[in-house]
Amino acid sequence: MTYNPPQIPEEARKIAQRFFEHAVTVAETRNFDYAIELYLQGLAKDPQAVEKGHKPLREYSFKRLALGGKKAGFLESLKRSTSNKKDPIQAMLNSEYFLAKDPLNVTYAEAVVKNADQAELPETLLWSLNVCLELTKQEKKLNLNRLLMIKNYFEKLGDSFEQAGRPKDAIASFEGGLAALDVGVQTEAGRNMDFVGLQRDLAGKLTILRGKYERAESFRESIRDADSQKHLHDQGRIIKGEELHERNIQKTRDDFQANPDVPGKLNTYVDALLQRGKPEDEEIAINLLIENYQKFNQYSYKMRADDIRIRQLTRNAQSIKSKIAASKESDPALQAQFAQALAKLDAFELGVFKERVEQYPTDTKIKFEYGRRLYKAKQYDESIPVFQAAGSDPRFASRAKYHIGACFFQKEWYSQAVDVLKQAIESHETPGDALSKEMYYILARSYESAGQNDDARKAYNKLIQWDFNYRDVRQRIDKLGQ
Repeated sequence: MTYNPPQIPEEARKIAQRFFEHAVTVAETRNFDYAIELYLQGLAKDPQAVEKGHKPLREYSFKRLALGGKKAGFLESLKRSTSNKKDPIQAMLNSEYFLAKDPLNVTYAEAVVKNADQAELPETLLWSLNVCLELTKQEKKLNLNRLLMIKNYFEKLGDSFEQAGRPKDAIASFEGGLAALDVGVQTEAGRNMDFVGLQRDLAGKLTILRGKYERAESFRESIRDADSQKHLHDQGRIIKGEELHERNIQKTRDDFQANPDVPGKLNTYVDALLQRGKPEDEEIAINLLIENYQKFNQYSYKMRADDIRIRQLTRNAQSIKSKIAASKESDPALQAQFAQALAKLDAFELGVFKERVEQYPTDTKIKFEYGRRLYKAKQYDESIPVFQAAGSDPRFASRAKYHIGACFFQKEWYSQAVDVLKQAIESHETPGDALSKEMYYILARSYESAGQNDDARKAYNKLIQWDFNYRDVRQRIDKLGQ
């Protein structure tokens, strides 16, 4: 089947945008309950507003949780039904309300998925499936039936996108289905349910789709229907050219200048500047954001300006790296440029996340990212307490423990590293994934450095069962002896 989403009138989108803008302003004062209501009122007008509605609502729900926000009460559950075939959009919004009040509750995420499917909202369905998958992976006891449900919805959505001439979204959907199966296939029960066969079939479908569309010179070449192409152009899905960008920038600039105190107008103008992808537009965006940060003392503007700068520095480093890869001979000057570019990026990111932690001391996601930058800078003593604080959030618990163990290893505190890494491995729910491999590798290295060769050998042997070519594991096993 092909999803047939409801048509949203332009006036409804404008009303939704006003609700979203008000929600941002309210959320900046940390009145998250009111912000949730505003987002839901906006989504009632435009239920497919993923970037401006669903995503920021979920981000603020975690900030609310970090500040001790309570779950919805029993009486609220009586007032808001999460199942209504006659009005699946309202049922979806009710489910999203409960998810916002309890953002780690996978049952509510599943309800959002099912209602988005019933309401035929493909954009929202794709977003909610990814949320549901992440929460499913975090459950203490892996629910294979839910993984199978997620895979089926992803595949159904991918088929719909393919039929609608949207191959990139179809590919993203099939990849989501494979990600769900990949979690299940790591378990014996999943293999018994033939997750391997399902994975093989879906991977084959994805390979055919990629071969069909990714060989084309552009996304436009894969679209045959002129009316569909025009619609996608209007939606900004295909870059129409310099003229379209210029008109869009001019319109959003005029709107911002007419309403300079409305946060959404500035953000929309910045979106238009960044869409064109020119460095000079990025500089205009950064300067605007900093000016308005200084004017209104709204730190979200400073955060966005810093994010743009980080992308610029990352792009510069990647460009130099590409030149090195393309060079037939070793070029010491390019190598030095690359090292300088990386050092500049790392130093800037470290300063940015230090500042963000100071601005949002209870935000565990920011703390975790700050800890990663401290670890990268080899500031192990400083990063350990940051990871310990971030680890109180279930979303980052196992990754934080891994980094703490890695810090102890780098400090040559091997017994402490072993203790923490064993805890991390025990609490990690997807054995065999990239994080598991890294945990076992550092654990084995810690055992080896501490002279506990039998334990090191066992950990290395576990690794090669998952990945025979992982790092230098085979050489280390040979060195230790069988």
